[in-house]
Amino acid sequence: MVLILRRFLLWLGLAATLALAAPIAAHTDHNKQQEAKQRAEDGHAAATDAGGMAMDGHGMEAEPPHTGFGGRLVSWLGRMHPFAVHFPIALIPASWLALLIARRRGHAADVLRALIVLAGIAALTAALLGWFNAGFALTDRDPIQLYHRWLGTVLALLVGGIGLWAWRRADAVASRAMTWTLGATTLLLLVQGWLGAALTHGLDHMYF
Repeated sequence: MVLILRRFLLWLGLAATLALAAPIAAHTDHNKQQEAKQRAEDGHAAATDAGGMAMDGHGMEAEPPHTGFGGRLVSWLGRMHPFAVHFPIALIPASWLALLIARRRGHAADVLRALIVLAGIAALTAALLGWFNAGFALTDRDPIQLYHRWLGTVLALLVGGIGLWAWRRADAVASRAMTWTLGATTLLLLVQGWLGAALTHGLDHMYF
């Protein structure tokens, strides 16, 4: 029974890793999609206003300029979110798969512990940059943005806690609790990746 369960978890982990390919690709194009959308909106505004003033007004209304060093710093840090988020996306399932392999061989290497700790740091960093990117608001008009914001925050705290757990207790790395916790976190990460992709590609981006 234990062998069957381990094989099931291994195949589930491989499937989860493959399923992450689409969200990763979506996040990679995050900035390009936003820029293309903004150019399209600006072009439409210019076509409907011979003077071109509507285009300038629309651009200012869509993205108000940041004044002062603090505002520019927050905006600059926020633009790092699309590529910073790739680190926890890769490290969390990698840690889980490495843990499954290590448990099967009867030991957990120190490098596995380091992977889990790094995943925690990367998740907290990506979530903070996400808040910089989307703004420090507790609610959003777009429900997808709202779910993405708060699920990402919960995931960051969860993975950060897992990393702290692995850091403070080396014996916890090889435990069943760690295996199941990382597995559940990987599944939540799939949902979070889908939400992130939906923000840039729409709800139907995974239609076959």
